[in-house]
Amino acid sequence: MRLATSAYETVFDEAPDGLVIIDPDTERIRECNRRVCELVDREREALLDRDVTALIDEVRGPEPDPVPALDRDDVATRTWLIRTGSDEIVPFDVCVSPISIDGDDHVLARLTGATDETDRSQDDDLDCELKSRAVDAAPIGITISDPHQADNPMIYINEMFEEITGYSAAGAIGRNCRFLQGPETRAEPVDEMREAIAAERPVTVELKNYRSDGIEFWNRVTIAPIRDDEGTVTNYVGFQEDVTERVESRQALELADHLLETVPSGVFRTEPTPDGTFEYANPALASLLGVDSVDQLHEYRVADFYANPEVRADLVETLRDTDVPSVKREVTLEPLDGESIDVVITASLSTDDSGAEHVHKAVQDITERKRYEQRLKDQRDDLDVLNQMLRHDIRNDLQLVTASADFLHDHVDDAGREYLATIRESAGHAVELTQTARDMSDVMLSTDENLARVDLRRTLESELERVRSEYAAAAVTVEGTIPRTTVVADDMLHSVFRNLLTNAVQHNDREVPSVVVAATERDESVVVRVADDGPGVSDEQKDEIFGKGTKGGDSAGTGLGLYLVETLVDTYGGSVRVEDNDPRGAVFVVELPTGE
Repeated sequence: MRLATSAYETVFDEAPDGLVIIDPDTERIRECNRRVCELVDREREALLDRDVTALIDEVRGPEPDPVPALDRDDVATRTWLIRTGSDEIVPFDVCVSPISIDGDDHVLARLTGATDETDRSQDDDLDCELKSRAVDAAPIGITISDPHQADNPMIYINEMFEEITGYSAAGAIGRNCRFLQGPETRAEPVDEMREAIAAERPVTVELKNYRSDGIEFWNRVTIAPIRDDEGTVTNYVGFQEDVTERVESRQALELADHLLETVPSGVFRTEPTPDGTFEYANPALASLLGVDSVDQLHEYRVADFYANPEVRADLVETLRDTDVPSVKREVTLEPLDGESIDVVITASLSTDDSGAEHVHKAVQDITERKRYEQRLKDQRDDLDVLNQMLRHDIRNDLQLVTASADFLHDHVDDAGREYLATIRESAGHAVELTQTARDMSDVMLSTDENLARVDLRRTLESELERVRSEYAAAAVTVEGTIPRTTVVADDMLHSVFRNLLTNAVQHNDREVPSVVVAATERDESVVVRVADDGPGVSDEQKDEIFGKGTKGGDSAGTGLGLYLVETLVDTYGGSVRVEDNDPRGAVFVVELPTGE
């Protein structure tokens, strides 16, 4: 059989799919085109008038019949496994439909090269399944979003995304991923992602996100567009990686680098060789050693800057011979641009992964501190000399003046006795002044290391006896009993009570001054009250009376006595204050600790 017209014949022969015309009654091939011959690897003459079932090894489909009975407009699809001319079994997708030629009913079978398509379909199905499993089990978070929906929501998340964020699929799908952001999320990476999505380009940022439990984590996010065959963006894929440990380690290193570069102390690393080279040094060390830059330091050996290089060698040996993590030494260095300097070097020894040893050193310039300490020592020495003069020479001379005035009392007239009284009074005041000066000197020369447990009762009773002897006209009494206890103080405690008792008598305007002393023991302290019936202390003076050089009322004193009292009591860890007495006068209240 031949087709009626050459036009149809040409279309039939040149069709890209294999075409076979079959007689439905005999199932014989009436016509076929060139493509069928190519697909089954047979000549056209070998196919014409041949039973089609003889070529088909197997039929796959809903019906086993290769040429089913069909009504008009019906179409049937199945897969024919055809034995080719090379004796291979090759599958073809076949579409069978009825046609009419010259009024006779026939069947048209259209064969497509199912060899590639079928294998590809099976491979694609397997590949798709493997890819789906791989994405679900990937060690990083993966999301897919749909930009065609409002707010570009996520339509897929994998298991790692749930693990990283703490959000389940039910809590995340349908939402834009910005819900992971929080108060500490910086705007810059967020803007960068937004701009990349708008430009339909990939982007990678690191930003702080928040888990479902509110815990912060650093998220390395990569977003990339997914395009179809025409280049249109259909979705966005996102990759999330928890890089908290890496970011925090990097930040710690950056902070350490910043501190090393800006710390005012010199820091460097060297190898433990006799001379030593600068493996690392910060700018502060370069400045300390008088060079223009860190690079210039590499032109020198570490030992070049030591006044005594043996000190450096000894320090390294000490590090090797002991188990201590670090060693500290005071050494003298010789900078290039000036005089030698005193420094404290703290050194530690470490071993890197290759087994090489390194010495890490921190250098603090203590030149000014050493000079200050020397000035203090010189001043203390001078003060000690002055103290000796006050204790012996000046005090002895004043006592000689007082004794001479007493001797002259019976050798002068009444007018002369008035002058002698002035001499005795002034000499007595000078003696008190030397005593206060001695006490101040002792305070300035003392340290906290001198504190100990001092017998309160013995010290206070000794000063009570002294003031009663010196001021016989005054009534100095004790209310109750002085506790038998010790307080934290030193051998200057007597000066506290002497100044308070003397102050209470000397500043009293009564003909017979009255002073009452009481002591009360508490849990961890003792409170001593020295009350007088003098003019009292005004409210304005209460806050200033313990200041250096502050005098009370018409006092002719130096104003140092009460300042000395507060200084000593503060050194002991106690307190002192002044209150009003009833009906008149002042009460000085001293609280001293009884603990260690």
